Amino acid sequence: MDRSKKMTDTESEIMEVLWNSEIPMSAAELIDYFAQHHGKSWKATTLATFLSRLSQKGLVDSVRKGRVPYYHPIQTRAAYMQSIAQEVLDTMYQGSVTKFFAALCGDTPLSPADRKELKAWLDKEM
Repeated sequence: MDRSKKMTDTESEIMEVLWNSEIPMSAAELIDYFAQHHGKSWKATTLATFLSRLSQKGLVDSVRKGRVPYYHPIQTRAAYMQSIAQEVLDTMYQGSVTKFFAALCGDTPLSPADRKELKAWLDKEM
């Protein structure tokens, strides 16, 4: 994944709202939501900048209803998280799942339940 696809904290907040919404949302609806639930008083231009960046990153698109654009995610949360994990694996661990897993566990031993679950997953994937 290109570095530019990494989301800022604010972009991530916007994406969480869009991922959790069952229908596309207008900029006005997003502004109202963030004012009510997060105490953020954004101007339309501020939100437009964030939405434009998310669109450039291939995460958001819009459909027009009349003159009003409604925004919706074009990449699922799971697909985005997988791409981030793959980037970390590729850049930090040379694509080695073993090196990644060893770093993830560090000095913390796996519980028997975790071992069983991991083994079942590996058996299924192989």
